[in-house]
Amino acid sequence: MKKVLLLLLAVILVGCSGEGTEKKKEADVKKDQETKEAVVKEEKVVPIKFEEVDPESKAAVEKFVKKYNVRANIFKKNPVEGIEIAEIPEPITNELNKEETIFSQILLDTDFKKHKGHYKIDVNYNEDKKIIGYNIFIEGIPATELNEDGKGGEWAEGIISAMSIAYALGLNIDKFDEESDIAFDEEVAYTYTDPNTKTNVTFLFADWDIGKFEIKYELSK
Repeated sequence: MKKVLLLLLAVILVGCSGEGTEKKKEADVKKDQETKEAVVKEEKVVPIKFEEVDPESKAAVEKFVKKYNVRANIFKKNPVEGIEIAEIPEPITNELNKEETIFSQILLDTDFKKHKGHYKIDVNYNEDKKIIGYNIFIEGIPATELNEDGKGGEWAEGIISAMSIAYALGLNIDKFDEESDIAFDEEVAYTYTDPNTKTNVTFLFADWDIGKFEIKYELSK
């Protein structure tokens, strides 16, 4: 009888274990399905056309692009040490894509003309499709590979593009240049407020050594 009871107990335990395994499998399948549905839902997010942007913001971006391109043309006609930067294509046709709680729109995405490198300019909008600021992402050769003269000419196009954004936004250029020098000594993000426009400028130079950095221009509200 004892052997029979032990055998029955073993069968019950196996059955329970099997039931638990089946439930776990069902839970995993359900979780996977929910994940897939979330991904599909995310993929179904339709990009926003530039025409749908808040009218004042749309006009502000178009004005910014024209001012930026004026700077680009100055360098094109009178290049400093052969340095040129690309113009932002007009008219603006790129759509806005949702990124967490903001909409991001690429204005320019291009390689350096003279040296190995790349830069990208984005404009950001809030959920009401009103402009909140600009970003520039710059990637070039690592700092350790710069020429011995220490001037960083290989990065010049990216730096000039960042300065051109500052010009287009009406920032105090001397202050921008001064604060960027300070930012290089910081290990974390460094932010200052422009005295002319109250724009918050954040320098992210932590990855400068490996050849990457970012500058954010957050417009005053």
